[in-house]
Amino acid sequence: MAVLGLATAALSADALYRAISVTRAQRLERGREAVRDEVDRLAAQGAGVLATQSPIVGMRAGIVSGAGAAAALAAAVPLVWRPALERSAARAGTASSPVEIEAEIDGGQLVGRMVRMPPDRLLWAAVLVRPSPTLQSWRLLVVALAFSALLLVASASYSLVTVKRAAGALQSALSALADDLSAPAPRSGIRELDDIAVGIDTLARRLEESRRIQEGMVRDLARQERLAALGRVVAGVAHEVRNPLASIKLRLDLAARRDAALPEATRDAIDHASSEILRLDRLVADLLIVAGRAVGPRAPLDIGALLRARAEALAPWAALRQVAIGVEGGGGATGDGDALARALDNVLRNAIEASPEDSTVEATVEEDGSWLRIRIADRGAGVLPGRAGEIFEPFFTTKPDGTGLGLAISRAIARAHGGDLIYRRHDDVTRLELTLPSGQAAGHTEKPTGDFRALHGLP
Repeated sequence: MAVLGLATAALSADALYRAISVTRAQRLERGREAVRDEVDRLAAQGAGVLATQSPIVGMRAGIVSGAGAAAALAAAVPLVWRPALERSAARAGTASSPVEIEAEIDGGQLVGRMVRMPPDRLLWAAVLVRPSPTLQSWRLLVVALAFSALLLVASASYSLVTVKRAAGALQSALSALADDLSAPAPRSGIRELDDIAVGIDTLARRLEESRRIQEGMVRDLARQERLAALGRVVAGVAHEVRNPLASIKLRLDLAARRDAALPEATRDAIDHASSEILRLDRLVADLLIVAGRAVGPRAPLDIGALLRARAEALAPWAALRQVAIGVEGGGGATGDGDALARALDNVLRNAIEASPEDSTVEATVEEDGSWLRIRIADRGAGVLPGRAGEIFEPFFTTKPDGTGLGLAISRAIARAHGGDLIYRRHDDVTRLELTLPSGQAAGHTEKPTGDFRALHGLP
């Protein structure tokens, strides 16, 4: 653009300059022709002492002779003409050919002709050829064209540098986005390039969001596949284990009832075996919940009382580890009491095991609108940030003697009740939050739609 503009301006200026030159040359040539014609006219008139009138406007002409020729010539022309005409008259007095007059006078060109005729006569004619009235405007136009050409070159150069710098910044941003979709695209102040940068930012954000969704779907799919495999295993285990356990418990109960004279130690052993069988049966039920099976019958519950009861049951074991348990708050919900008790046991045990000596596990219950939040906090070391998302996966554990099923079972029970269990770490405090529909919300058949964590601002 700059080259084309400069070339156009240069050609236009050259054309104007040539037009000015041609016009000036034509006017000078017409002046010379008029002077020659006037001298020829005077020569054709013959004798005459002085003739200072001419039929051409602005022209001075005449015939002078003798000693008074110089004075007559000076009187017939304007003052500014006199030096040039006097010099020419002196040359013409001794010349055998006509003397041409060309002189710059008063902003114009003085054009004249002198011819000596015997015996001592001098024929002369002169006219001042002034520039064309449009010449000045044409000159201004040439200057304006040159100035506009320089502006065009400067603006084009600035635009070229700016666009090249902005394009380089966008190219660098694209290279950065290849590794990190959160890298921003720079703004250059050029509207068109800024629109492209906004489009790149929007595309990058959408790609990043799509990638997060894809990763979440991959994790969910992997989890579902693991749970499906676990469900198949648990279903087989439940079929193969529950029936023998039921048969063993039935025979133990019958033996205890038929023989009232059993020794106390034998009866205690039977009771202990029966309780262990019940514990195994509950474990199978929990595994079925993790695999996606429904929980047991539901009834209105006082969650605050249930949490306090589980804390009291675990208090002796916690005291051996020099850890105290504090419970505050209350609220109601509808659910399977046995399943929720096992879920709370698992979370409390996890917090007690993670707590340092002489510390307190803080358990609180509070109602938040239509939801009941049970928060259990400890001051343990927590889980490595990179592995925090795995703590609810079945069989994941950081304990040498752990099974990795406690938190997985607790989350499965919470979700089976329409809630969730989440992990948070803040200011050296680990919090596990078990959320359930509150007593009022639990009476409705409507279930919350969408993802529970997204609805309630949970990570």
